[in-house]
Amino acid sequence: MQTPAGYAVNADGQYVAADWLKVIFNPSFPYRLVHMVLAAYLTTALVVGAVGAFHLLRDQHLAGPRVMFSMAMWMATLVAPIQIIAGDQHGLNTLEHQPVKIMGMEGHYQSHPNGAPLILFGLPDQAEGKVKYAIEIPKMGSLVLKHSPDAPMAGLDTVPRKDWPPVPITFWSFRIMVGMGLLMFGLGLFSAWCRWRGKLFQSRLLYLFAMAMGPAGFIAVLAGWITTETGRQPFTVYGLLRTADSASPLAAPAVGSSLIAFVIVYFAVFAAGVVYLLRLMAQPPHPGESGPSSDMPARAAGITPAVEGIAR
Repeated sequence: MQTPAGYAVNADGQYVAADWLKVIFNPSFPYRLVHMVLAAYLTTALVVGAVGAFHLLRDQHLAGPRVMFSMAMWMATLVAPIQIIAGDQHGLNTLEHQPVKIMGMEGHYQSHPNGAPLILFGLPDQAEGKVKYAIEIPKMGSLVLKHSPDAPMAGLDTVPRKDWPPVPITFWSFRIMVGMGLLMFGLGLFSAWCRWRGKLFQSRLLYLFAMAMGPAGFIAVLAGWITTETGRQPFTVYGLLRTADSASPLAAPAVGSSLIAFVIVYFAVFAAGVVYLLRLMAQPPHPGESGPSSDMPARAAGITPAVEGIAR
């Protein structure tokens, strides 16, 4: 949908897969895979670190939470900078294959023939085609995206308005994602400094920072998803199939009723899961807890042998 490849058009004018290997291993596949896998590891580590910090705030001598917290901080220290590099490479790939998305992410309504600024914050105005009250760093946008401060950057003024993405949404979701990533990097640096000073388990400030960062991974993942999907608009399949042309012919009541059913079911499952997880997180590991039985191997899937007494 983002960088389509391996497709063909059949006799009915429909897009179909002609080469599944090209469909899967499309130009953005490796960048998206690495970026998402790293995001999943960081998201998990931040939750584990927040839970460990919560328990260490009450008793910094708990062995289990110490292991949790230390491993999570190692993950933030080592993986967050790698994720920043992977994100930069993903951005360069997006600039090559989806330049209009980059224009929306960066808020570049106008072209910059002598180097584009890096707009840190501002209020994108879709109607007027400009970012109001922009706070920017001159030429830094070209330096980041093309590694040259004077490199020209095309803007949305070179694109028909009907092909513009919803810039305000894409612009801000991208900044939320980047902001969360920088905070993760900051947490990793802070924890590395505390570890170096031998204060990893004595810093109350680090514990509070780690707890506050518990949901940061989820926020970053959602913001990145919103950036990706709104940035390719108005296309369902980038450059090939417009969203307006790919809508199904279902009546509004049918769509509305199925949507309501999904909302009810997912909110019920999500709420139950959150309550269960919070209860688990509230209790620290206790000394002497029994682990999994060593009589038989633990299996996550497949056919699990029945316990002898039950089998009989």
